Amino acid sequence: MTVVRDRGRGSGQGEVPALSAGRRRAAVAGALIAAFGGFAGFNLLLGAMPAYAVRSGAGPSGAGALTATMMAATLVVQPFTPWLFARLGQRHSLALSGALLGLPCLVLPAVSTLPVLTGLVAVRGLGFGVFVVAGVTLTAELFPSGSRGRAIGWYGAVVGVAGVLGAPLGVALARREAYPVAFALAAGTAALVLAGSFGLPRAAGPARPAGPRSGGPHAVRGTWRLLRPMTGPLLVETASTTAYGVLFTFLPLTASAAPRALLAAQAATVLSRLGAGWLIDRYGGRPVLLPAALVTALGTAAGAASGVPALLLTGAALFGAGFGAVQSATLVLALRAAGDRPGGLGVAGVAWNIAFDGGTGIGSLAGGPLLSLGGPSALFPATAAVLVVLLLLDLCTAHRTDSRNFGSPGEK
Repeated sequence: MTVVRDRGRGSGQGEVPALSAGRRRAAVAGALIAAFGGFAGFNLLLGAMPAYAVRSGAGPSGAGALTATMMAATLVVQPFTPWLFARLGQRHSLALSGALLGLPCLVLPAVSTLPVLTGLVAVRGLGFGVFVVAGVTLTAELFPSGSRGRAIGWYGAVVGVAGVLGAPLGVALARREAYPVAFALAAGTAALVLAGSFGLPRAAGPARPAGPRSGGPHAVRGTWRLLRPMTGPLLVETASTTAYGVLFTFLPLTASAAPRALLAAQAATVLSRLGAGWLIDRYGGRPVLLPAALVTALGTAAGAASGVPALLLTGAALFGAGFGAVQSATLVLALRAAGDRPGGLGVAGVAWNIAFDGGTGIGSLAGGPLLSLGGPSALFPATAAVLVVLLLLDLCTAHRTDSRNFGSPGEK
């Protein structure tokens, strides 16, 4: 999950001073270390917590509710992150997110009731919400728009590597009921977020928050004008992460080959993020988005083949390849729709993260009842169908926009 915020001159959101080459490298390294730690811990517990909830008597719906609670808390805090960054700066905000991600992991081994688990997961969700907005802010600040696809691709590749290690390990530890080990590792990865925060530049000083939260109705109308041209890509993003939430929450409960399948999905995501970034910078986001979303849908539907390991692994690899490209393409399309004007990148970044986390929560919450009613043969194909429908809606919207803007330069 990435986000980009504009801190250009005069944005009023806590400008970042011009960085020397050494500080620039330190900032990028810090962001990548934090990204690895935060997403490794996220994926580790994403694979372990559903089984922990089921063992505690919550059932599939309770397992999905835990993931949905975390994503809901993530969504609640994200609109407030510009204010938080203006008050604390990126470095301290990222450090705070690491603390919120790690401290609940120290308590998790001692509790098993669903209400207490839900509360601890909600605290982690607040930390994750700050983390995903703070962790990759420098992506847009340090790279021009012409190379932003590759920058996002490299960041996404680090996130993918964290998933390659975290998700299958979480499932494997859960199957051995080694939950204290899983929780200790999650706390350790949160410490990497704290370590990475020291690479970010110090805040120039307290800044007055700006953007959609100030200015009353005029700001609301301005925010909507920024959001409207990016709604199509954001809907596709939401649908793709709904599939992500379904696959990573419920595949471990339906398929014995789930650890290998999740490993294949994450490995394919890493390679896809790298390749998609280059293609996006060369050809544009939209030519990449269409085939990527279709491949993601095909891989999601293959989750129904829980009893056929070869087909399941192939489908998981397809899912990862498509999903990684969808993430990069939708983010670049949202950023280009917002433009590089002050405030635009911030709105696009927060909106994209809300789409990612909201979709993950929707998949985790809605998937439980559907799995109980129809089993894997209903859950995974239905999720794939939602993605195809929203992709078609995005294509229709883009076609109408292109027709109105015929003759003007647009996104390739």
